[in-house]
Amino acid sequence: MPLVVGRGISILVVSHEDVSNHARDLSNLFLSSCMDFLSVQPKVDAARVGVYGEGLSAVLATDFARSDSRVAAAVCDGGLWNRTRLLASIGWMTRTAGSDNHLVCTRRREMVWHLKCPVLVVAGGRSVVSVSEAIRLQNDCEGAQVDLEVTMPRMSAFPLREIENFPSSDDCVFRWLDRKLANSSQRPIQA
Repeated sequence: MPLVVGRGISILVVSHEDVSNHARDLSNLFLSSCMDFLSVQPKVDAARVGVYGEGLSAVLATDFARSDSRVAAAVCDGGLWNRTRLLASIGWMTRTAGSDNHLVCTRRREMVWHLKCPVLVVAGGRSVVSVSEAIRLQNDCEGAQVDLEVTMPRMSAFPLREIENFPSSDDCVFRWLDRKLANSSQRPIQA
C-alpha cells in the first residue's frame, strides 16, 4: 500500500482471502497474533495501530476491531454487511418484505457501540456498504457520541459511465487514519 509509506502510521491490512477460511473466533485469533507481531516492531507505536479492510475484508476488520481493544482506529464496515445479509436471509425465509425498523436500528447501534476505537465506513463504490445505510448508522452514532464517520468514494465521469477515483478515495481514507492515529495516544483507554 504505497499511500502508507512516509506517513508515520502503522496499519494492519486485513485480506479476506488470507483470513476468511477460519471460523470467526479463529480469524480474530489469527489477526490478534498479527497485531502482537506488529506491536513489538521497533518502529511501531503499539498504541497507534489501525486496522483496514476493504470490501469483504471490511467485515473481518470490523469483527477484529470489536474483539481487540488495541486497535486505535478502524476502516471497516461497522458491522453493516453481516446485518444486511442476515436481514435479507430472514426476509427470504419468512417471505416478508420488510422488518421491524426499530429492531434493525437497535441491533446496528449495539454492534457499533462495541467498537472501542474511531471508525471510518467507506460507503458506495467498491464497498459492500450502501450509502443510505452508512448514513443511517452515522446518524445513530452521532446521537450516542460514537466516533464514526462515513466517506464516499470520489467518482470520475467518463463518456460511458462513472468510475471510482481510487487514488483520491484512498488518499481520503489515509488522511483520516493519519488524523485518528495522531490523536489515539491522547485518547483515554476504554474498558
